[in-house]
Amino acid sequence: MPTYDYKCPDCGIQKEIFHGIKETPTISCTCGSEMKKMVSKNVSFVLKGADWSGKNIKEKGYRLRRRKEIGKKMVENHNIPQIQPNYKGEVCNSWKEAEQLAKADGADINTYQKQVSALETQQNKIKEKVEKLKKGEE
Repeated sequence: MPTYDYKCPDCGIQKEIFHGIKETPTISCTCGSEMKKMVSKNVSFVLKGADWSGKNIKEKGYRLRRRKEIGKKMVENHNIPQIQPNYKGEVCNSWKEAEQLAKADGADINTYQKQVSALETQQNKIKEKVEKLKKGEE
């Protein structure tokens, strides 16, 4: 049977009472007033079953380590595509050169610069991801 804590609202006396879950007893204090049930702070119970967290921790750890190893091998064995500076499919030595080609072609440079900035950001993210994979961090 569970233990319930009761407290008197008038004098502050506390008692622990054992009774069934479905029972709702009326507990009287020594001062004569009715005691109120308190929310217990010492609740300790264990959730069991395959769906609760904490289950199969060793297996989860193994899977995470294995995923890191696979990521490392993929980076080492495969070429990660790199974004090369280009304008309309024509590969250039630098983004400045590609920008000059766009300017000579009459393209809006502001729009082109935004695209280049987005591509450089994407390339930096790819490089960071590759470095983390090589170190085994992801």
